[in-house]
Amino acid sequence: MLHDEHCGCNHEYPRQTDAHAVPVEVTENQKDFLHQLSHNHYLPVARFTIKDSREEDFVSTALAPVFLRSATDDMKTVKEAGAFLQRLEDLGLVTLDYDIPLNGYGYEEYKESALYEYFCATVAEGASRPNFLGNTPVLELGSIVLTEAGEQIAAAHCDQKHHHHG
Repeated sequence: MLHDEHCGCNHEYPRQTDAHAVPVEVTENQKDFLHQLSHNHYLPVARFTIKDSREEDFVSTALAPVFLRSATDDMKTVKEAGAFLQRLEDLGLVTLDYDIPLNGYGYEEYKESALYEYFCATVAEGASRPNFLGNTPVLELGSIVLTEAGEQIAAAHCDQKHHHHG
């Protein structure tokens, strides 16, 4: 299923009509990622948030976006990947949807990651202090999807990469 303004997920998608006026400058690494994403269609992403059982309106984002290649990824790796993904979203090339998990994907590497374990322990430690807001760690599971502009760059890069012969 195409994930865009017609997919029925009720998210707002930026109109891409102005995208042709100013070409987006992307690096080779960004092109490679967009190309890979175009072949996968969707990739998992997560957000570590903190809520509080005593204050229903309290929500704090501790770390986002979180994109793991393995459960052993360290904080430096995750922060670099997060900045990379955030830049792609800022350029309008991908959407990071934390409320649209991938169907049939277990997110085991996220649930079992050393980073999530550390996050939970940190929240538990903070929750033991009086008047400390945030006593519940939450792992929000989501998806990374190309936008129309991202698909165009990925398709152009794909043609250069594969040199399909007929």
